[in-house]
Amino acid sequence: MKYLWKSIKILFFILGFVFVVMLVLAFTSAPFYMYYNLGKSPNQNGDLKTPQMVMMFGGAGMPSEDNLMRLYHTTALARHYDVPVLLIHPKDSLCQAEMTRLLHQGGVDKVAYMTSGSNTRSQCMELKETHPQLIDKQLLVVTSPEHIRRTVKSLNKVGFINVVGVAAFPATVDFDLSLKKQKLGGNNAVPSVESVKMRYTFFNYLKLEITCIREYLALGYYRIKGWI
Repeated sequence: MKYLWKSIKILFFILGFVFVVMLVLAFTSAPFYMYYNLGKSPNQNGDLKTPQMVMMFGGAGMPSEDNLMRLYHTTALARHYDVPVLLIHPKDSLCQAEMTRLLHQGGVDKVAYMTSGSNTRSQCMELKETHPQLIDKQLLVVTSPEHIRRTVKSLNKVGFINVVGVAAFPATVDFDLSLKKQKLGGNNAVPSVESVKMRYTFFNYLKLEITCIREYLALGYYRIKGWI
């Protein structure tokens, strides 16, 4: 019992330390750069002048923030390069139909599907098995920023060499979020929180930290397994 209690105290100390570090980092720009670096393609300096296909790796429902952002970038790239789209998404007729509708609505007519596999590794292996003609093609891969590095490296591992990842980053706002000169009313005894960092940035960065930690753990797992 003594050793159990000591182990619990050590665990809580470690968790508390990690939480304090996360709080401190949320006041800095570190979470943004962690997230931004995850969204940089490992092959971004590769020679990919004219892609022959845009592949979108999806996994969320429809509508969802992740899939809508991926579809937005996929549509723009497919139209810009005038190439077909391959949707890589776990089998789900409702999602597939809705994603197809949005791509058609955006002006993309050539859409194919690969619905085998339920994680990045299995999808890459199934892609090699079912679409061997793509192995030496010039490919653009679209997915969420935090998944770009793992997705491109997983594709490289199974034999797809000419791959460049495009992160589906959301756009940033370009307007003033301060409360100055705004009539808000309410209880004047309670001061208004003027700091945009405290109202938005701090909590957004906390969420980014959790996203990045999860992805770094996934990258470590994939490396140990020999998948990347």
